[in-house]
Amino acid sequence: MKKLLRDRQSIKLGVFVAVAFPLVYFGMSFLGWGNDSFNWWQTLLFGLVQGAVFWFFTSSFRQFRDEDVTPKQSGPL
Repeated sequence: MKKLLRDRQSIKLGVFVAVAFPLVYFGMSFLGWGNDSFNWWQTLLFGLVQGAVFWFFTSSFRQFRDEDVTPKQSGPL
């Protein structure tokens, strides 16, 4: 977990997602284009959860971005 917390770029993106989701949702509702399926507190809570999940997956997958995952050929085909 400490290794995931050292990935500052993923943390910044996670915070951006956590803030952007409620802003977009409330903005769409303000313009009359929203579907109003959530209360305001559910939107804020889901924004935080979505930001945390986004951070976790991006920082987890970023650990393996430099690894070679192509299959090795064992001999002539």
